[in-house]
Amino acid sequence: MKAYRLQDKRLQAVDPETSELGDIVWLDLNGPTPEVERWVEATFGFTIPTREEMQEIEVSSRLYYEEGVAFMTATLPARADTDDLLMGPITFVLAGDRLITVRHHEPRVFQTFPQRAEKANLGCTNGESVLLALLEAGVDRLADVLERVQRDIDSISRDIFQGPSVHPVSSDNLEAMLRQIGRKGDV
Repeated sequence: MKAYRLQDKRLQAVDPETSELGDIVWLDLNGPTPEVERWVEATFGFTIPTREEMQEIEVSSRLYYEEGVAFMTATLPARADTDDLLMGPITFVLAGDRLITVRHHEPRVFQTFPQRAEKANLGCTNGESVLLALLEAGVDRLADVLERVQRDIDSISRDIFQGPSVHPVSSDNLEAMLRQIGRKGDV
């Protein structure tokens, strides 16, 4: 569990157990234990979805409101710099001026965004603006991943279709290239 408050429109990491709850603008729960889930629910007055509920949520139910609290579940990648991509759900909860994120994997944006938002004024004034800035950073990250995959596919394509070669491409090489194309397609 990580917590952040705003100072001069910048995020500042704080200890969630010793900080005033009113100061916390973003609470990030990564793999919360049942005890942490119960604490959050008792402290903030709403039920956070379990990992199973997040994974099973229907596309048409990814955005909903309960008693004035907005919930949005999105699927984001982790390990996106590899061909061993891990897709997982993240639930974003807007409760008043506070953002709470619930996740069970580590997309890079959750590492880079807090560092950037601590150093630069990203216009964060409340949980909603933190959410928008975080989503914008996530979209930028996805665009970078797609650009990398496109470069990789272009390179494979050139290797296959570059024309007559002094060294003919073996069936083993073609099989390896097909596997690479399949992995890139998965990404």
